[in-house]
Amino acid sequence: MLLFKNISPLHTRELPTKLFSENHDSTVFRYNISSLENHKKARKRFCCMKSENLGNPQKSLLKAVTDVAAITMEENEVLNTPKVSNGIGIVDFFEGKNVLVTGATGFLAKALVEKMLRTTPKINKIYLLIRAKDKGVAFDRVTSEIIESKLFKGLEEIHGEYYKPFMLSKLVPVVGNIHEPNLGMDIITAHTISEEIDLIVDSAANTTFDERYDIALEANVTGPCQLMMFAKKCKKLKLLMHYSTAYANGEREGLILEKPFTMGESITKEKITSFSPFTKFPSLHAMSEMDLVSKLKNAITTNNGLEQIMKDLGIERAKLYGWQDTYSFTKAIGEMMIDSMREEIPILILRPSMIASSFREPFPGWIQGFRVIDPSVFLYGKGDLPAFLGDPDCLVDVVPVDLVVNATMAAIAKHGYLQNPQVNVYHVASTFVNPFSLYQLFNYCYEYFTSFPFVNSKGDKVEVKEMKYFDKISDFSNYIWEELSSQHSGQDLNEKELLKIQMRFKRKVEYLKHFCKLYEPYAFYRGWFHIGNMRNLMEEMSEEERTSFEIDASKINWRDYLTGIHIPGVKEHVLKGRRLPS
Repeated sequence: MLLFKNISPLHTRELPTKLFSENHDSTVFRYNISSLENHKKARKRFCCMKSENLGNPQKSLLKAVTDVAAITMEENEVLNTPKVSNGIGIVDFFEGKNVLVTGATGFLAKALVEKMLRTTPKINKIYLLIRAKDKGVAFDRVTSEIIESKLFKGLEEIHGEYYKPFMLSKLVPVVGNIHEPNLGMDIITAHTISEEIDLIVDSAANTTFDERYDIALEANVTGPCQLMMFAKKCKKLKLLMHYSTAYANGEREGLILEKPFTMGESITKEKITSFSPFTKFPSLHAMSEMDLVSKLKNAITTNNGLEQIMKDLGIERAKLYGWQDTYSFTKAIGEMMIDSMREEIPILILRPSMIASSFREPFPGWIQGFRVIDPSVFLYGKGDLPAFLGDPDCLVDVVPVDLVVNATMAAIAKHGYLQNPQVNVYHVASTFVNPFSLYQLFNYCYEYFTSFPFVNSKGDKVEVKEMKYFDKISDFSNYIWEELSSQHSGQDLNEKELLKIQMRFKRKVEYLKHFCKLYEPYAFYRGWFHIGNMRNLMEEMSEEERTSFEIDASKINWRDYLTGIHIPGVKEHVLKGRRLPS
């Protein structure tokens, strides 16, 4: 879940000077990417305009994707013509397997556990690594957060009175911590699991965009390091699956292919090399970053200001090497760590984009916590976000959680059968086949909150206006101030009341400025994610598997999904009738 704590503004957006492109080994792509100047003109044309004058963004987005990625006729046929086959054998693969899952009570891992138990009930054991002080607390967490979760009601209906015994026969809570040796498990438990498990699913991560650098490194880099050391002790291990993020690709632009990271890479270095092969730039190495943090912490004799120093350092290092923020940066380093340590272990890395509520399974709209797009959506619905710092033409890559889960199981089965000692990367994303813009997002939100408005504390319906867009933070903050001031225009206020209102306005403007700066890299993002491996996976699935393990994002109608599934789902499962967070 995205956390908002002590939000500090990110560095000013820097305009790139060259679009990133890569050649693919198996498929030839030609990029006809519009110039930066044309992009700036287009963005200026859309900013500060009323939404009814924006034309048909869906049509223009489809044309843009077609223009930029001139896919060969042969690949188009592959994408659109399913190949008849006997399938991957997903259900059969999981039969009798023992799986270790980290981050087990998180949104994505919980959905994966539900799907495995529902569709592959002959799976043997699922070991759930839980941060807890003892086994009793770990068991209580599994009971309350998984077994009694509404997400598992479908399974409960299937098994009836035998539901709880079934769950207890499959799920094994394990006290541990992925940041520690042996994943924080006691010696006996670690030995037992290393002898038994066939698969490792790594879903543990810190997803706060602007987290302290030391904390983000521990979660997203040290964690994978400890996991790889433990994986090497597992005698039966067939595959290690690691969840990363599509935005680990940093500030790469244009069509981004499913390319693994190796230690020493940096996005900035890629761009500089494209200008001059003689330009030198320091390579990115995990141990160097950890040493830097350690030395800095040792040099600071007091904790006063340490948190802000570490937050600023994370943003500074991310920007230096070509990443948006501390989160995407450390996730990329985590991938590098896994690759550098893997030796003969088969590795599968899934990079989902922005994960949202379930599309269909186990029922539409299930979600746990506010996800990436939700704070913006619900601030807008409250009437607190009448404008946004972003390009309305920017592509917002959203993927429902059940599509990510289905892709996970299909890819695990495919590569679990093959067991090739290599790294396979999958983008689980939607933009390439079903583009969705920032303008569409807020336009659909406008439709929803106009029909189903929130009610404020006074019992009045909250009226929302069509979203306005700005590409300068100064213009954005001035507009917000004007909007707030207009709410009290004409009122006869004394000096004390006026001062109090102005102070409240100032706090609100600063909060929204920080909020929009946090999202700025994604609201002007200029890349989209190729899903060639996903499409190949779909081609290899049987018709039955395509139905049971749906991974085709092109089937999603974004208006129907957002207004009929996602927003109602967040209101039901996250807000639960409570007041919206400020």
